[in-house]
Amino acid sequence: MPEYSYWIIAGLALIIAEFAISGLVVIFFGIAAIVVGSLKFIGLLDDTTWELTLFALISVLLLVFVRRVLSEKLMGKEQRHEGEEDSAGLIGQRATVADPFTDGTGTVNYRGARWQAQSSQPLKPGQMVRIVKHDGLWLTVEPWDPAASN
Repeated sequence: MPEYSYWIIAGLALIIAEFAISGLVVIFFGIAAIVVGSLKFIGLLDDTTWELTLFALISVLLLVFVRRVLSEKLMGKEQRHEGEEDSAGLIGQRATVADPFTDGTGTVNYRGARWQAQSSQPLKPGQMVRIVKHDGLWLTVEPWDPAASN
């Protein structure tokens, strides 16, 4: 088997491995191996040292420059916008107190899920509350005032 075929087979195997690993890293090694194999096939490379050097150089360049662009396009880019404190849309919504609040903390039910909550006012089970702040897994609530919802 000609020497260039080893590079091409290794490149294809690495590209296929990317589907199993899916870290957007291995594919660049596969592309570099295919490029080196192709250059070897057309006769531009004939020294193993140059093959390995070119393989390493192409792999690093692809990883550094192309991976960032592809990962943003394929996987999305998470950004935190100023003033967007409640990306889940919970602020202003109505919830029901599940357990009595002791020492300012308790639990509330919101859309079938139980949330840890805090409040500066005493709250009783079954009482309706308004969500005023959402911080991670914690909600800050206050008693529901129908006049405030208008």
